[in-house]
Amino acid sequence: MKRAFLIFFVFIAASAFASGIGFHGSVRNSVYSYESDETHTRMYQYARFSAVSPCTKFTFQTSLRALTDAQESLTSEERFKLYSLRLNGKGLFNKKFDFSVGRLFLHPGTVLGALDGLNAKYTFSKHYSLQVYGGVESHFKRSLKVYETKDSQTVGGLFQISRYFASKLQFLYLRKANENEIFWHLTGLNFDTALLPKTILRAQAHYDLEQSRVHRLLLSARNTWSSTFMTTLEYKQQFPQVYANSYFTIFTPEAYQRVRLGVAYEFIKNYNIQAQYQVVAFEDDNANQFYLTVGNNWGNLGMVYENGYAGDQLGLMFDVFYEVIPNLVASLYVDYSKYRVEEVYEFDNQLANAARLSYRLGRHWTFDVEYQWLTNRYKDSDSRFLNHISFVW
Repeated sequence: MKRAFLIFFVFIAASAFASGIGFHGSVRNSVYSYESDETHTRMYQYARFSAVSPCTKFTFQTSLRALTDAQESLTSEERFKLYSLRLNGKGLFNKKFDFSVGRLFLHPGTVLGALDGLNAKYTFSKHYSLQVYGGVESHFKRSLKVYETKDSQTVGGLFQISRYFASKLQFLYLRKANENEIFWHLTGLNFDTALLPKTILRAQAHYDLEQSRVHRLLLSARNTWSSTFMTTLEYKQQFPQVYANSYFTIFTPEAYQRVRLGVAYEFIKNYNIQAQYQVVAFEDDNANQFYLTVGNNWGNLGMVYENGYAGDQLGLMFDVFYEVIPNLVASLYVDYSKYRVEEVYEFDNQLANAARLSYRLGRHWTFDVEYQWLTNRYKDSDSRFLNHISFVW
């Protein structure tokens, strides 16, 4: 199997260079050592490839991963993951038609995810375009397996009106199902506008056709008051987007409402502060969260405070990095949390740390070494080691 993959990629590379096709990509070898009931050493090989036709209208892209565990044997489904494998065409038929076919990741105006199928877009004019897609959902484990249409069917579309008064309007439709049940059946619209000075307004309203209820409602305003000060105000109401055959169907889905206020301010050149407060309202109770960070070009210091229905937590974060010599960057991350999930419980403490060295050799090579260690209610000490060697061309 490994030899077949190697021969395949060598053949593709040779053919690409011989025919004038642009061939780009990256490979990474990672070693991950950790301790659970016993010590494990896992080796990951990641690869990303992209081939561009001489006319630049067609590209072939893939992203995959192989895994080996030194302590135990793994099934083929566990060993190999295929994140994407697609053929793209862009600017066809007088620059009006684009398409992608294969394993894709899509976000067509609403949450969709990975799809094994076809995505196509036709641009009627600079103001109007239509996107349609269909296929089967990608396997949950991103394995080489492809679902049958009886087990997973996905169809949808997006009609867009744009470039009118600095605004964009989208009408969407999405249906996910198998031969027995409908998972998601949504329709709705998205609206974005920058018509007001220094302000971006967004509105989303999605309706669940299967449950006959509003699925998602979002209203947000982002204001850039000056080059150093920005605010965001957002209201969101949504039902959880859960599969009909999911484990989470044992719970009764309830809509939650969230109000979020965010502030970003550069108080000194290259020194900034970001703060966010949000309250999440459930049917019977509320949860509150306050988040604050202060940072510059070399790191951040932050805190998070939560209380209410989602539990109580006080967390402190510290993240700093420094260029020791040219192209050699050292970094340190510390995360302390004091939390409890309900008032009847005592507070637990958790401390997570990570130290990292990263070195870039020329344009193509990167070497990373990271050591992680933590303590929590379950373990007095838990350590992990990671090593990455990456090559990009």
